[in-house]
Amino acid sequence: MELIYQLFTSPVLAMKRASRERPLGTAFLVVILAVLSSRIGWLLILPRGSGQAKVSLSLGLIMELMVTFGGLFLLVAIFHLIANLWGGSGRAAPLYSVSCFALIPIWLMTPLAIILKPLGVGRFLLLPLFGVIILVWIAALFILGIREVHHLPWGKAAATFIVPLIGISFAFVIFLTLSLSILFLTAADLFQMLPLYF
Repeated sequence: MELIYQLFTSPVLAMKRASRERPLGTAFLVVILAVLSSRIGWLLILPRGSGQAKVSLSLGLIMELMVTFGGLFLLVAIFHLIANLWGGSGRAAPLYSVSCFALIPIWLMTPLAIILKPLGVGRFLLLPLFGVIILVWIAALFILGIREVHHLPWGKAAATFIVPLIGISFAFVIFLTLSLSILFLTAADLFQMLPLYF
């Protein structure tokens, strides 16, 4: 619990300690509670029927946990590779641990949803602002964790975090563009074939 408290009050010390001690059990707990808080927060912000909410909470939680743990594993592998190319000297296991701890700002999703819920439509204006703050906070913790594990300067630690995200975003845009192009061409072919059937 002291480590979790330090993540909010003294993140530099917390990340140094996490990179040294590698408390994977606590790190996994942080991820599970982050996913749970995110799921509950969205259910509060976008309410559904009680039956739908239960199904969404249970199935959505399991899927989101699988995607989060798997996504973190892939990201950490990429971060570790790039950090080594920059001259980093850390190992993958502590990097995975600090990456899990970097998701702790998501714990605030449920309290934030409870605070914003009475605002009605106004909550949809404030939610993006708080979302950006949480994302920036998470990014800062990731960079801090990479720096502490691999003993890199701030610039290289930030590049280790940013470069893969740019690459993934670029690949996603290309994939989406190709998918839409194929869909458009298929639809155009169908329209051209329609006169043959009439």
